[in-house]
Amino acid sequence: MLGLINLVRRTIEGSVISFVIIAVVAIFGLSETINALLADISVASMLFLFVIAVVLADLIGRFIAILSLTFPDLIPDLGESDMKRASLIQRLRPGQTMALLSGAYAARLVMFLVIFVLMGTSYAFAPQQAQQTLFGDLGALEAIETFLREGIAGSVGYFLFFLGPRDLQTITGAIIAEPLASSTVNGDVFLVGIRLYGLAFALSVLRTLATPLIYLRARRRAANLPASAEPSPAV
Repeated sequence: MLGLINLVRRTIEGSVISFVIIAVVAIFGLSETINALLADISVASMLFLFVIAVVLADLIGRFIAILSLTFPDLIPDLGESDMKRASLIQRLRPGQTMALLSGAYAARLVMFLVIFVLMGTSYAFAPQQAQQTLFGDLGALEAIETFLREGIAGSVGYFLFFLGPRDLQTITGAIIAEPLASSTVNGDVFLVGIRLYGLAFALSVLRTLATPLIYLRARRRAANLPASAEPSPAV
């Protein structure tokens, strides 16, 4: 429950920042894609713009989370939340804790896949003028598959950058044979966003696979819970 509250809080914070960024870009006319979407006032264009805002908000929310862990003095962390979480782990049985962790991580994976589906579908129905500023005409299924493959290939590229361009191209080429290419800055920026979101998706997959290790680490932290923070026995 505490993790869900923090996730919602970060999403709201990221949403506010993302809408401010999009508004600034629209006011100063810095993006042909945003201008094309706003010029075509339709459900399809607004849906694609909304999906862009959601992805940007999620990325900003994750950045805020990383920043709060890296610089706790700048963004105070709620120590009480950690204590409550540790206390909860102590009260639950191992099977219950694993079920909660697995369910939470699986829900995040589903969320990533849903957003990739929304991204590809909304792109396919976006105005032609907006599509031409990115990657051209793509069907819904083609866009979904391409964006997902590009995101996974991009995450692999971030993980294995030390291999060098030649070896890395061999690996990523097995994931997506024809990488997305754009002749505009808008497409390049959008592509970076897809790859960063793919990196977040890959990290979520790894976190799901490492659920047993996360559980053991949580139990060790719970074992160090001060006696004063432990729940008092019922009378």
